[in-house]
Amino acid sequence: MKCRPAPRAATWLLERLGSGSRFEPLIGDLLEQFEEGRSRLWYWRQATGAFATHALGALRAHAPSFIAAILVGCVLSSLWQLGCSLAFQSVYVNLAEVKQHPWTLEALLRLAGMQANMASEYALCFTSAWVVTRVHRAHQRAVLAAFVAALIAQRIPAIARLVLDGATDTGSAVSVATQIILSALRAACTLVGGLWATRSKRLVEMDRRTRFVAILWIAEMLVTGMLFAACRVGEVTYRQSEFYLSMYAIGAACGLYLALLLWRQNSPSPAANPVA
Repeated sequence: MKCRPAPRAATWLLERLGSGSRFEPLIGDLLEQFEEGRSRLWYWRQATGAFATHALGALRAHAPSFIAAILVGCVLSSLWQLGCSLAFQSVYVNLAEVKQHPWTLEALLRLAGMQANMASEYALCFTSAWVVTRVHRAHQRAVLAAFVAALIAQRIPAIARLVLDGATDTGSAVSVATQIILSALRAACTLVGGLWATRSKRLVEMDRRTRFVAILWIAEMLVTGMLFAACRVGEVTYRQSEFYLSMYAIGAACGLYLALLLWRQNSPSPAANPVA
């Protein structure tokens, strides 16, 4: 007799989100009873109930450090960005005047300042993710995902205002797209930084696809940042905003894909499925 396939999503919920070693005996019991005639609804109800019980217990035990980690990460991000805005504010003053005299010492200094500002933004993403995953070590990937969600939530009001303004101003569509893409890029950098901080393998030990995507992503972001800064100070004349927006969109997509690869590689090994 051919065995009925159990709901894969429900089994995955217990294997991955609930850590497979903990729920492995339960999964075996559920699969056995499912083969004996239990319904798919019953299987889902048992799986979600077990996971909810486990999640509530973990929340009661680890909620203080979980919340503290997110708060520490948000405060660190705010203070770091405030410091960067004060340190690099002079770089962006009177850029229109600098564009009239490209390749001057002042233009090159501004270009170097913009590159330093960009490097500080990437350093913030990696540092804040590292701090968050160190404050709360029990569920590092979960707290990292919650921290990224908190960072995105901070940008939602500004994006909403731009969307409302777009009802009367057609030119604000580019601003909305820019905010969304930059938010996705920051989320990707933070996820990659956090997953890299909790990884069990070095870059040279990763599979070939992960190494290729990581190198491609870093190179693409460096080139895009350099071209954008050079355009701002007048060293290059290609000023179509759609070009740089597309480049940053590619960078965000590549970074999110790299985060997905690292997330899968850092996942616990799923429990063995006894069904042939």
